[in-house]
Amino acid sequence: MALPLRELYLDALELFTAEALAAADSIGLPSACDGWTIADVVLHVVATQRSNVIAPLERTADPVGPTSERADLPAVRAIGAWERTAREAMTIVDACADDEVALLYFPTMDLVMHAWDVRWGIARIGLASPLDLPDPLLAFAEGLPSRVHDEHVRNDVVFAPALTAPAGASRTAVVMAWAGREV
Repeated sequence: MALPLRELYLDALELFTAEALAAADSIGLPSACDGWTIADVVLHVVATQRSNVIAPLERTADPVGPTSERADLPAVRAIGAWERTAREAMTIVDACADDEVALLYFPTMDLVMHAWDVRWGIARIGLASPLDLPDPLLAFAEGLPSRVHDEHVRNDVVFAPALTAPAGASRTAVVMAWAGREV
């Protein structure tokens, strides 16, 4: 049975947090996102969670907006920024009204994809094995191709063109190849 979106979001938040913390000593390594370090990915996720979860559900102005946080924060402080953001997001999502849960779809997708991107950065040099998503998040990710339209996600901002996963690739790798990641 599929988890409700609020629970999926909180699971994705936990997964991304675990991956960011595991990569904390390797924050300058390249990620799976072309041209981005792990720090860049972490700071991007800080920005997307602040603008898509914290600000809309908190209903107050975001005092440290996503653009200023990413542009002004040194890479070595990315993990601290993420930890603060994750705590705020968890508190807000735990308390959000049921009619606001639909707002969590994109942020959940962003957390899942970028958790994989962070792990890729340390797995490619042998510091970890490739990330296989936990079953509920894998089911969510496998459903993305039927829920999003290519013309809305195939661009410089969301997903690169779909790639073909190698024969025998894991289910997670197949989803990531669909999302334009080299697996």
